Amino acid sequence: MENQRRWAIALAVLAAVLMPLGALAQAASPFAVYDNELKPGWQNWSWAKVETPPTAGEVKPLKVQGDAWSALSLHHDAFSTGPYTKLSFYINGGAEGGQRLAVKAMADGKALDSSYVIEPKVKTWTIVEVPLSELSAANRSIDGMMLQAIDGAPYKPYYITRIQFE
Repeated sequence: MENQRRWAIALAVLAAVLMPLGALAQAASPFAVYDNELKPGWQNWSWAKVETPPTAGEVKPLKVQGDAWSALSLHHDAFSTGPYTKLSFYINGGAEGGQRLAVKAMADGKALDSSYVIEPKVKTWTIVEVPLSELSAANRSIDGMMLQAIDGAPYKPYYITRIQFE
């Protein structure tokens, strides 16, 4: 009887220790937006030309190009960013690179205040990790993300894939 009681206490202590670890692992699970396809619940609301070119090996990136101020804009029903700390993606500037793109989070269909700008490199895949705090999107409800050209001229194509909140 005493052994059963000890085992019950040991299991209860172990469960109390492991339960927060399980919650942490669950919270750290990425929320995928695009990885070879738009993930369930995500929609393309872009006002840029967005297409899926032939597969590059195992990667099927989005090809994005457009006029001045156009954007890749991906929409989802509102969700909490509470479990996440950053937006990450892989981007390639294509043949010319150097596109100036503002990274923005969206809430109620409108861009949140942010001045986070990237310039993809020529013919090089780069991972970009943007803290949600830099997008005014930490611990709040948002409904999308976008990359918007910030120069006043049409821009050459860039490629993007593996977009996710982490």
